[in-house]
Amino acid sequence: MTRLVHGDDYVSFSELRDRSPEAAEHGDADFYLFQTDLVARYGLSDRTEVFVDVPYKVSISRVDEDDEHHRDETFQGLGDIRLGVKHFLLAEKTHQLAATLGLSFPTGRLNRVTAASYLDHDEAALLGVSVDEHSHLQLGTGTFDPFLGLEGLYRFDDRWMLFGSLDATIPFYANRYDYRTSPSLTVSVGPAVHFRNEASSLFLGLFVELFYAGRDRYDGDDVVGPGGVFPGEFPVPNTGRLELALKPTLTWRLSEKATLDIQARIPLYTRIEEDAERGDVQLTEPIGGFIGLTFTF
Repeated sequence: MTRLVHGDDYVSFSELRDRSPEAAEHGDADFYLFQTDLVARYGLSDRTEVFVDVPYKVSISRVDEDDEHHRDETFQGLGDIRLGVKHFLLAEKTHQLAATLGLSFPTGRLNRVTAASYLDHDEAALLGVSVDEHSHLQLGTGTFDPFLGLEGLYRFDDRWMLFGSLDATIPFYANRYDYRTSPSLTVSVGPAVHFRNEASSLFLGLFVELFYAGRDRYDGDDVVGPGGVFPGEFPVPNTGRLELALKPTLTWRLSEKATLDIQARIPLYTRIEEDAERGDVQLTEPIGGFIGLTFTF
């Protein structure tokens, strides 16, 4: 049977730190992301359910020295709402396989950015243009984005199992500010063990996660100044990301109707696709965390 969940409340956070030599131009910067999701699921049958995910995000930047590119600020609001369907292709005792298909809606708040927003101080001075105060923080993509996924489970015995998942988001056009978010892919796999008794059950897992996102693109108008022209079509700096992380996971069924989920994310390797001419920086991410509470009705 597919578990029918009326509502979930999730809280997760992460932090990105700019600690590259290039960061010295503006001072060191810290970026924090806090997200809470309200998720509702409804079972159409024993194998099929529909779900809606409503995220609320708080994005915070903290810098040592304010300028037109970086400043202390907090950006918060609704993220992109996701609506989807999940269907179990296999639902046997020893093995399960489920597929997910859905669409995210552009409900997340955006900042208006222009090609000039990506100029650094030296480039702006050479062109002879001024860069208006702006922010690159975003709470959504600004586009309708399809997503799909697969989840697989194989049980070795009553306790031990192997779990794997694949999730992909596929933006395919630019938003109203000429910004196009790249497709992304997340693959996770690892063992888990399940302890249970009459009153409750405990699920412990250790997963390896690989995340990849291509380079975002900005396809806008050229920046024209007395000193020349800056092309308005380019791959966005500091995007194009490859990450490898460990994800220890605990799921504790407190009662028949309540389940607690706790997960940590421990980065092992992070790489940004670098463009030396654009001054890309390498961002490092410390340990992140996730807490979820599920109620079933």
